[in-house]
Amino acid sequence: MLGMLNGRVACVCMAIAALVLVLPATRVRADDPRSSYLIKLLQGSSQFRVRAQAAISLGSIDPSSAVREALGNALRDSHPAVRASAATSLGRVGDRSSVVALRALERDPEEPVRSAARTAVAKLDGSATQSSAVASTPTPSGPAQYYVAVAQTATRVPGLEASALSQARDYIKQHIAQLDGVVLAPEGETSETADRVLKKRGLRGFYIDSSIMTVEKKPNGGTRVAVSVILATYPGRDMRAIMQGAATVSGGGHDDYAQAVQGAFSGALRQLPSALSR
Repeated sequence: MLGMLNGRVACVCMAIAALVLVLPATRVRADDPRSSYLIKLLQGSSQFRVRAQAAISLGSIDPSSAVREALGNALRDSHPAVRASAATSLGRVGDRSSVVALRALERDPEEPVRSAARTAVAKLDGSATQSSAVASTPTPSGPAQYYVAVAQTATRVPGLEASALSQARDYIKQHIAQLDGVVLAPEGETSETADRVLKKRGLRGFYIDSSIMTVEKKPNGGTRVAVSVILATYPGRDMRAIMQGAATVSGGGHDDYAQAVQGAFSGALRQLPSALSR
Protein backbone atom coordinates (compact mmCIF):
# COMPACT_ATOMS: atom_id res chain seq x y z
CA MET A 1 0.00 0.00 0.00
CA LEU A 2 2.83 2.39 0.89
CA GLY A 3 4.53 1.60 -2.41
CA MET A 4 1.35 2.43 -4.31
CA LEU A 5 1.02 5.74 -2.44
CA ASN A 6 4.64 6.69 -3.09
CA GLY A 7 4.19 5.79 -6.74
CA ARG A 8 1.13 8.02 -6.95
CA VAL A 9 2.96 10.97 -5.40
CA ALA A 10 5.85 10.44 -7.79
CA CYS A 11 3.47 10.43 -10.75
CA VAL A 12 1.88 13.66 -9.51
CA CYS A 13 5.31 15.29 -9.17
CA MET A 14 6.31 14.20 -12.67
CA ALA A 15 3.04 15.39 -14.13
CA ILE A 16 3.44 18.80 -12.52
CA ALA A 17 7.07 19.06 -13.61
CA ALA A 18 6.14 18.16 -17.19
CA LEU A 19 3.40 20.78 -17.23
CA VAL A 20 5.74 23.50 -15.99
CA LEU A 21 8.22 22.68 -18.74
CA VAL A 22 5.62 23.41 -21.42
CA LEU A 23 4.47 26.67 -19.80
CA PRO A 24 4.10 29.32 -22.53
CA ALA A 25 6.77 32.03 -22.32
CA THR A 26 4.68 34.92 -23.57
CA ARG A 27 2.00 36.61 -21.50
CA VAL A 28 -1.53 36.57 -22.96
CA ARG A 29 -3.93 39.44 -22.48
CA ALA A 30 -7.10 38.71 -20.50
CA ASP A 31 -9.28 39.61 -23.50
CA ASP A 32 -7.38 37.22 -25.81
CA PRO A 33 -9.71 34.47 -27.14
CA ARG A 34 -7.24 31.89 -25.82
CA SER A 35 -8.09 32.82 -22.24
CA SER A 36 -11.76 31.86 -22.72
CA TYR A 37 -10.67 28.63 -24.40
CA LEU A 38 -8.31 27.77 -21.54
CA ILE A 39 -11.03 28.44 -18.96
CA LYS A 40 -13.36 26.08 -20.83
CA LEU A 41 -10.69 23.39 -20.86
CA LEU A 42 -10.01 23.86 -17.15
CA GLN A 43 -13.68 23.64 -16.27
CA GLY A 44 -14.85 20.99 -18.70
CA SER A 45 -12.11 18.57 -19.79
CA SER A 46 -12.38 15.01 -18.54
CA GLN A 47 -8.58 14.56 -18.72
CA PHE A 48 -6.64 15.82 -15.72
CA ARG A 49 -3.53 16.58 -17.81
CA VAL A 50 -5.55 18.91 -20.03
CA ARG A 51 -7.10 20.65 -17.00
CA ALA A 52 -3.71 21.00 -15.30
CA GLN A 53 -2.08 22.40 -18.45
CA ALA A 54 -4.94 24.89 -18.79
CA ALA A 55 -4.46 25.96 -15.17
CA ILE A 56 -0.72 26.44 -15.67
CA SER A 57 -1.28 28.38 -18.91
CA LEU A 58 -3.80 30.69 -17.22
CA GLY A 59 -0.98 31.75 -14.91
CA SER A 60 0.63 33.54 -17.85
CA ILE A 61 -2.51 35.57 -18.63
CA ASP A 62 -3.15 39.09 -17.35
CA PRO A 63 -5.67 38.22 -14.62
CA SER A 64 -9.32 39.04 -15.14
CA SER A 65 -12.09 38.18 -12.69
CA ALA A 66 -13.01 35.19 -14.88
CA VAL A 67 -9.43 33.86 -14.83
CA ARG A 68 -9.12 34.29 -11.06
CA GLU A 69 -12.48 32.63 -10.47
CA ALA A 70 -11.63 29.67 -12.71
CA LEU A 71 -8.28 29.13 -10.96
CA GLY A 72 -9.91 29.48 -7.55
CA ASN A 73 -12.50 26.83 -8.40
CA ALA A 74 -9.72 24.57 -9.69
CA LEU A 75 -8.20 24.49 -6.19
CA ARG A 76 -11.01 22.02 -5.43
CA ASP A 77 -10.37 19.81 -8.48
CA SER A 78 -10.45 16.05 -7.92
CA HIS A 79 -6.89 15.57 -9.23
CA PRO A 80 -3.85 16.81 -7.26
CA ALA A 81 -1.94 17.88 -10.39
CA VAL A 82 -4.75 20.30 -11.26
CA ARG A 83 -4.94 21.66 -7.71
CA ALA A 84 -1.18 22.21 -7.62
CA SER A 85 -1.18 23.89 -11.03
CA ALA A 86 -4.01 26.22 -10.03
CA ALA A 87 -2.22 27.14 -6.80
CA THR A 88 0.97 27.92 -8.69
CA SER A 89 -0.86 30.14 -11.17
CA LEU A 90 -2.72 32.06 -8.45
CA GLY A 91 0.64 32.87 -6.92
CA ARG A 92 1.92 34.07 -10.30
CA VAL A 93 -1.08 36.32 -11.11
CA GLY A 94 -0.93 37.94 -7.65
CA ASP A 95 -4.50 37.20 -6.54
CA ARG A 96 -4.43 38.24 -2.86
CA SER A 97 -8.08 37.22 -2.40
CA SER A 98 -7.04 33.58 -2.86
CA VAL A 99 -4.78 33.43 0.22
CA VAL A 100 -7.43 31.89 2.48
CA ALA A 101 -8.20 29.12 -0.02
CA LEU A 102 -4.51 28.51 -0.65
CA ARG A 103 -3.82 28.17 3.06
CA ALA A 104 -6.57 25.56 3.24
CA LEU A 105 -4.64 23.57 0.60
CA GLU A 106 -1.70 23.36 2.99
CA ARG A 107 -3.67 20.50 4.57
CA ASP A 108 -4.11 18.70 1.23
CA PRO A 109 -3.30 14.96 1.37
CA GLU A 110 -0.75 15.30 -1.47
CA GLU A 111 2.63 16.89 -0.71
CA PRO A 112 3.07 18.46 -4.20
CA VAL A 113 -0.20 20.32 -3.68
CA ARG A 114 0.79 21.47 -0.20
CA SER A 115 4.17 22.63 -1.51
CA ALA A 116 2.59 24.59 -4.39
CA ALA A 117 0.14 26.24 -1.99
CA ARG A 118 2.89 27.24 0.45
CA THR A 119 4.98 28.73 -2.37
CA ALA A 120 2.00 30.69 -3.73
CA VAL A 121 1.11 32.07 -0.29
CA ALA A 122 4.73 33.15 0.26
CA LYS A 123 4.69 35.05 -3.04
CA LEU A 124 1.37 36.72 -2.25
CA ASP A 125 2.44 37.66 1.27
CA GLY A 126 5.55 39.28 -0.20
CA SER A 127 3.42 41.31 -2.61
CA ALA A 128 1.15 42.38 0.25
CA THR A 129 4.13 43.63 2.26
CA GLN A 130 5.25 45.82 -0.64
CA SER A 131 1.70 47.11 -1.19
CA SER A 132 1.32 47.87 2.51
CA ALA A 133 4.55 49.87 2.52
CA VAL A 134 3.28 52.02 -0.33
CA ALA A 135 -0.14 52.46 1.27
CA SER A 136 1.31 53.48 4.63
CA THR A 137 2.82 56.70 3.25
CA PRO A 138 0.13 58.22 1.00
CA THR A 139 0.18 61.83 -0.14
CA PRO A 140 -2.58 63.71 1.76
CA SER A 141 -5.01 65.77 -0.26
CA GLY A 142 -5.90 69.29 0.85
CA PRO A 143 -4.58 70.99 4.00
CA ALA A 144 -3.75 68.51 6.75
CA GLN A 145 -6.37 68.49 9.54
CA TYR A 146 -6.58 64.95 10.91
CA TYR A 147 -3.92 62.56 12.16
CA VAL A 148 -5.39 59.05 11.94
CA ALA A 149 -4.01 55.77 13.32
CA VAL A 150 -5.50 52.51 12.03
CA ALA A 151 -5.45 49.38 14.20
CA GLN A 152 -5.27 45.83 12.88
CA THR A 153 -8.70 44.55 11.90
CA ALA A 154 -10.14 42.07 14.41
CA THR A 155 -12.82 39.38 14.19
CA ARG A 156 -14.64 36.71 16.15
CA VAL A 157 -15.52 34.79 13.00
CA PRO A 158 -13.83 31.37 13.22
CA GLY A 159 -11.52 30.36 10.43
CA LEU A 160 -10.49 33.80 9.17
CA GLU A 161 -6.75 33.92 8.56
CA ALA A 162 -4.52 36.73 9.85
CA SER A 163 -3.61 37.54 6.24
CA ALA A 164 -7.29 38.19 5.45
CA LEU A 165 -7.54 40.62 8.37
CA SER A 166 -4.35 42.39 7.27
CA GLN A 167 -5.78 42.72 3.79
CA ALA A 168 -8.93 44.33 5.25
CA ARG A 169 -6.83 46.78 7.23
CA ASP A 170 -4.83 47.70 4.11
CA TYR A 171 -8.09 48.48 2.32
CA ILE A 172 -9.25 50.68 5.21
CA LYS A 173 -5.97 52.61 5.20
CA GLN A 174 -6.13 53.15 1.45
CA HIS A 175 -9.74 54.36 1.75
CA ILE A 176 -8.99 56.76 4.60
CA ALA A 177 -5.85 58.11 2.92
CA GLN A 178 -8.01 59.42 0.08
CA LEU A 179 -10.05 61.67 2.40
CA ASP A 180 -9.27 65.37 2.34
CA GLY A 181 -7.07 66.53 5.18
CA VAL A 182 -6.06 63.08 6.46
CA VAL A 183 -2.51 62.13 7.43
CA LEU A 184 -1.96 58.49 8.43
CA ALA A 185 0.00 57.85 11.61
CA PRO A 186 2.85 55.32 11.35
CA GLU A 187 2.49 51.89 12.94
CA GLY A 188 3.89 51.39 16.42
CA GLU A 189 3.93 55.08 17.28
CA THR A 190 4.11 55.90 21.01
CA SER A 191 1.62 58.21 22.71
CA GLU A 192 4.37 60.72 23.43
CA THR A 193 5.40 60.86 19.77
CA ALA A 194 1.77 61.22 18.67
CA ASP A 195 1.23 64.13 21.08
CA ARG A 196 4.32 65.90 19.73
CA VAL A 197 3.15 65.52 16.14
CA LEU A 198 -0.34 66.78 16.97
CA LYS A 199 0.97 69.86 18.78
CA LYS A 200 3.63 70.67 16.20
CA ARG A 201 1.30 70.37 13.20
CA GLY A 202 -1.92 71.54 14.84
CA LEU A 203 -3.82 68.38 13.92
CA ARG A 204 -6.69 66.50 15.54
CA GLY A 205 -5.89 62.88 16.39
CA PHE A 206 -8.21 59.95 15.70
CA TYR A 207 -7.96 56.18 16.06
CA ILE A 208 -9.75 53.64 13.84
CA ASP A 209 -10.61 50.24 15.32
CA SER A 210 -12.34 47.84 12.91
CA SER A 211 -13.87 44.38 13.15
CA ILE A 212 -15.41 41.83 10.78
CA MET A 213 -18.55 40.86 12.68
CA THR A 214 -20.12 38.14 10.51
CA VAL A 215 -19.43 36.24 7.30
CA GLU A 216 -22.43 34.38 5.88
CA LYS A 217 -22.62 32.09 2.87
CA LYS A 218 -25.92 32.70 1.08
CA PRO A 219 -28.07 29.90 -0.43
CA ASN A 220 -27.34 31.21 -3.93
CA GLY A 221 -23.59 30.83 -3.36
CA GLY A 222 -22.94 34.48 -2.55
CA THR A 223 -21.33 35.95 0.55
CA ARG A 224 -22.59 38.55 3.02
CA VAL A 225 -20.17 40.36 5.33
CA ALA A 226 -21.04 42.73 8.19
CA VAL A 227 -18.41 45.00 9.76
CA SER A 228 -18.06 47.55 12.52
CA VAL A 229 -15.75 50.58 12.71
CA ILE A 230 -15.12 52.49 15.93
CA LEU A 231 -13.76 56.04 15.77
CA ALA A 232 -11.90 57.18 18.90
CA THR A 233 -9.57 60.01 19.83
CA TYR A 234 -5.83 59.56 19.43
CA PRO A 235 -3.74 58.88 21.39
CA GLY A 236 -6.29 58.93 24.23
CA ARG A 237 -8.78 56.57 22.51
CA ASP A 238 -12.01 58.01 23.89
CA MET A 239 -14.82 56.65 21.68
CA ARG A 240 -16.45 59.19 19.38
CA ALA A 241 -18.60 57.16 16.95
CA ILE A 242 -19.57 53.65 15.86
CA MET A 243 -20.07 53.05 12.14
CA GLN A 244 -21.46 49.84 10.71
CA GLY A 245 -21.68 48.46 7.20
CA ALA A 246 -22.70 45.33 5.34
CA ALA A 247 -22.43 44.08 1.77
CA THR A 248 -23.57 41.01 -0.14
CA VAL A 249 -21.84 39.73 -3.26
CA SER A 250 -23.74 37.10 -5.21
CA GLY A 251 -22.63 34.67 -7.86
CA GLY A 252 -20.42 32.23 -5.96
CA GLY A 253 -17.13 33.55 -7.35
CA HIS A 254 -13.82 32.83 -5.66
CA ASP A 255 -13.24 36.50 -4.77
CA ASP A 256 -16.74 37.06 -3.34
CA TYR A 257 -15.38 37.31 0.22
CA ALA A 258 -12.81 40.01 -0.56
CA GLN A 259 -15.36 42.03 -2.54
CA ALA A 260 -17.94 41.74 0.24
CA VAL A 261 -15.39 42.86 2.88
CA GLN A 262 -14.41 45.89 0.83
CA GLY A 263 -18.06 46.76 0.13
CA ALA A 264 -18.98 46.48 3.82
CA PHE A 265 -16.09 48.67 5.00
CA SER A 266 -16.74 51.16 2.19
CA GLY A 267 -20.32 51.51 3.44
CA ALA A 268 -19.25 52.00 7.05
CA LEU A 269 -16.53 54.52 6.17
CA ARG A 270 -18.94 56.73 4.22
CA GLN A 271 -19.89 58.14 7.61
CA LEU A 272 -16.28 58.94 8.53
CA PRO A 273 -15.88 62.46 7.01
CA SER A 274 -18.80 63.84 9.02
CA ALA A 275 -17.63 62.02 12.16
CA LEU A 276 -14.14 63.52 11.84
CA SER A 277 -15.45 67.06 11.47
CA ARG A 278 -17.73 67.01 14.53
